[in-house]
Amino acid sequence: MTSDQIDLALPVVQAFVARAQSSFVHGERVAHDDNTWFDSLDPATGQPLTQVNEAGAGVVDHAARSAQSAFDSVWGSMLPAERERLLHRLADLLEANATELAQFDALESGKPVASVEAIDVALAVEQFRYYAGWPTKLQGATIPVASPDSHVYTRREPLGVVAAITPWNFPLCQAAIKLAPALAAGNTVVLKPSELTSMSSLRLAELAMEAGFPPGVLNVVTGTGPVTGQALITHPLIHKISFTGSEAVGRHLAAEAGRALKHVSLELGGKNPHVVFADADVDKAAAYAATTAFFYTGQVCFAGSRLMVERSALDQVMATLEEHARGLVMGGGLSETATMGPLSSELQREKVERYLQNAQDSKAQIAFGGKRPGGDLAAGYFLEPTAVLEPADDDAVVAEEIFGPVVVVQPFDDVEELVSRANAGNFGLTAGVWTRDGAKAHSVAARLKAGTVWVNTYGDFNAAAPWGGFRASGLGRDCGPEGLDKYLQTKTVWMALS
Repeated sequence: MTSDQIDLALPVVQAFVARAQSSFVHGERVAHDDNTWFDSLDPATGQPLTQVNEAGAGVVDHAARSAQSAFDSVWGSMLPAERERLLHRLADLLEANATELAQFDALESGKPVASVEAIDVALAVEQFRYYAGWPTKLQGATIPVASPDSHVYTRREPLGVVAAITPWNFPLCQAAIKLAPALAAGNTVVLKPSELTSMSSLRLAELAMEAGFPPGVLNVVTGTGPVTGQALITHPLIHKISFTGSEAVGRHLAAEAGRALKHVSLELGGKNPHVVFADADVDKAAAYAATTAFFYTGQVCFAGSRLMVERSALDQVMATLEEHARGLVMGGGLSETATMGPLSSELQREKVERYLQNAQDSKAQIAFGGKRPGGDLAAGYFLEPTAVLEPADDDAVVAEEIFGPVVVVQPFDDVEELVSRANAGNFGLTAGVWTRDGAKAHSVAARLKAGTVWVNTYGDFNAAAPWGGFRASGLGRDCGPEGLDKYLQTKTVWMALS
């Protein structure tokens, strides 16, 4: 880690980063069953932050057995009011340690720390507070069956041990989105964060112990997908897999879950149409379009990465888009002035650059950006915010999720054309619509194939509102009552009265 970043970090963060990171099982850090270590890098400098140990099959087995033991002995039968109290206590501790948690994610992901604290940590706290209210409200039903001598009712029961696998772009927030409902429903969890961003999840597990969670209820295993993740999802004690990440990995997990008949929920990628009609408040729409395209360097599943603009408004939108991009300040996660961070890795930056080269080869225009900055930023994984103008619908830059600071801009001429083209891809996570015409707004929102459609806004999110995608964007929903249901199973009880 560079000296200026160290100087900006809290002493508690400096001390945490200085020690090597290993899995957290049954309330303590554990020695791994092999000697594989890898560096967690600061993407702003390419320099090591800390070392992380990779959990092999032995540590994963220890974590799964610890979770099963905690479920059998205490958590699965704990009074709902007590689970509620512990979830509220953990939310309080997250809020009290918000700056510390934000610095972990900012260092490892490169995202601006002020935004991480204001958005990511706040959303994590919201998740735990929302689901803390649910344990005392999980009810079955009495079923009026035809038989007069039977009393039939249902119970809503936890699944058991859940595997939660989270991505590097929202480490703490995504952990909370999975942990809060799983724990509220009475399950125990083995969490595997991305190998790029392990520290906030490990600190979260420590805070859970401080809150009073019994050992084994929340375990964290560190390591890569092919080693640690594979051992986790194939473990016989894991009853459900909850995953957020790429479509390719999601398909693999779904296949593994199918073979073992495990429950599975997937929140995958998106190539999200962000639609601006000429009758909208174009200035406001363009400002949102610019913000959502480059927010967190475009490394966001719901990024407004496919900007579809009614042709007569194109020049106005493009001017605002470029003005916003020119005003972004690139820098490291703990920089006090940076408003856009680096890409997550050198491999990710090279992938984005290949998309841009392919777009140019297909005769699309790079309207602005697309270059690596020099000077003090040259060692990091930075790339200028970029707009690709009028690529063809079948170009990879349009059809595939880039996950970088790249927005493709496509003009359209009428509603029918817009709907047909917007729905042509494989994804269906989110969409945005800007128009002053209420009838048009409702009509287009109904016809777009997306799990969330924002109208005259973009990017709003709340723990109470279901979140997830259609088609290749995933299976199941996070957040809201639906986010809880997937961690429960229904038991029907028949009692003979005669």
